[in-house]
Amino acid sequence: MLGALLYLRLTSLKNLLLSRLRRLKQPKYLVGAIVGAAYFYFVFFRSIGGSTGPHFAPPRGLPVAALPSFDLPAVLGVFGASAILVILLFTWALPAEKPGLAFTEAEVAFLFPAPISRRKLIHFRLLGAQLRILISAVFFTFFSRGANFLGGGVLTHVLGWWLILTTLNLHFTGAALTITKLIDRGVSAWRRRFVLLGAVTLVVIVSAVSLWRNAPPFPAGNFGPGTFATWLAQVIDAGLLHWLLIPGKIIVAPFLAPDFVAFLRAAAPAVTLLVAHYLWVARQEVSFEEASMAYAEKRAARTARLRSGGAIGSAPAKARREPFRLRSRGRPELAFLWKNLLGTRPYFHWRVWTGAALVITVGVPWIVRHDPSGAFAAVISGFAAIFAAYALMLGPQLARQDLRSDLPNSDILKTYPLAGWQVLLGETLTPIVILTGLLWLALLAAALALGPRAATIAWLTPGFRVTAGLCIAATVPVLCALQLIIPNAAALLFPAWFQATRQRGGGIDVMGQRLIFVFGQLLVILLALCPAVIGAGLVIFASQWLIGASAAVILATFLALVVLSAEVWCGLWWLGERFEKLDLATELRP
Repeated sequence: MLGALLYLRLTSLKNLLLSRLRRLKQPKYLVGAIVGAAYFYFVFFRSIGGSTGPHFAPPRGLPVAALPSFDLPAVLGVFGASAILVILLFTWALPAEKPGLAFTEAEVAFLFPAPISRRKLIHFRLLGAQLRILISAVFFTFFSRGANFLGGGVLTHVLGWWLILTTLNLHFTGAALTITKLIDRGVSAWRRRFVLLGAVTLVVIVSAVSLWRNAPPFPAGNFGPGTFATWLAQVIDAGLLHWLLIPGKIIVAPFLAPDFVAFLRAAAPAVTLLVAHYLWVARQEVSFEEASMAYAEKRAARTARLRSGGAIGSAPAKARREPFRLRSRGRPELAFLWKNLLGTRPYFHWRVWTGAALVITVGVPWIVRHDPSGAFAAVISGFAAIFAAYALMLGPQLARQDLRSDLPNSDILKTYPLAGWQVLLGETLTPIVILTGLLWLALLAAALALGPRAATIAWLTPGFRVTAGLCIAATVPVLCALQLIIPNAAALLFPAWFQATRQRGGGIDVMGQRLIFVFGQLLVILLALCPAVIGAGLVIFASQWLIGASAAVILATFLALVVLSAEVWCGLWWLGERFEKLDLATELRP
């Protein structure tokens, strides 16, 4: 029977590869495959064979404690083991119902009624997960190999990731089966959580007492991120937590091995732990069929929701509190905002944004005050800048609560007594609000982190810093609107291509199609920004001598907002005309 199940897995894999190859006969997939292959070569494969390519070396020029000056593998081992411990804690605490095992609806329909034992079904599920785990291990290796301070080779990184992911997968499976057994025996979710909460409380109390007696001293004087990371690892790896972190350290040790000999030494206990997990899973006899069928239905519904355009921040349809009160009279565009916000996650709420802003306002200055070297300020501002750049450039591809989600319902939208530009504006309001909130938080963190350093520069007076920050914040919503018009324009102008790129998953061809849209969007946004940037620069250069730097920045910002708003309005008007004439059935006809 295991041979038949193995044949089923291999045949399914072969058919999947053949279907992807046949799809390359269509130009839109062939071009995407070429672009995706070129991206993987220049970004990943070329760096493996030589010294070229991206390498994330330790940062130079830090005042104190660059990365090589401390035991990086030991620190990463503690942090990695802590992350694994937290993941496993949530794995045992969160399920309120029988978690079930990950089978597809087709596997449930054909394999569950078949004369196959539960143990063989578990083996079939574990075997099916190995392909995803191996692909994930190779993919993660592309990134970890760029961090040349980690050491090791390609083979040790692939095998290290495989050991980590396989052990976690076995633990997830064993936890699901054990929780199902506990529920069958009458142990409720709240009882299980109460026991876990008691255990966590006990660990925290014992660890706190141990730290109070033998706490490592906080670094004094000027210290950098390396010194702080070492101190934090010592705090975490103390008392009872030290013993709880040992399994996690065993799992991550092979990946952090500096050479192949060290990898073999670290792999022995890791493989032993993996085998113990396998025996734990394989010897369980639990009735998981009903829970697995429910899980398959939920996963199918989630996949259908993603294929219909759901993206970052989207949530399953369930009753929840309205984001704001929608009045019976008012602008119709606000109704689209209200409707699309209901489809996002609960953390996209103004209360959450306000709490995050308060944490940043209080936390960042406190960290900066206790770091005279300025290293943490540089790290915070750097992360904020990188996050803002990613949110601005890639956010429109992820936040799709706009016309791209509702494009299949275009015939219904056109029946509304609204102009096309009103529908476009209303649909784009939700991602504009989400991206604007994220960018404002990043801007706030960067401004607070750079405040003390900027105070040492004579011309960066407090008044000018506040003026510049407010002017940048004022341009963020218009920039987000301009960024979101471009992918919505692509959905209206090239609906057939868009229907291919909207699918989650897919192969290298679909990834290449998305890259084409991303690079196309980058080119268009750069061209659209040229008039505003050139005009604002000329205004600042010509007027700062007469009215001062702050007033010149305000005047330039006003001009940039006028230019960008005009571009947004022209784009909405033109796309609205296109939307009113759109016939989706004709556009998608093969």
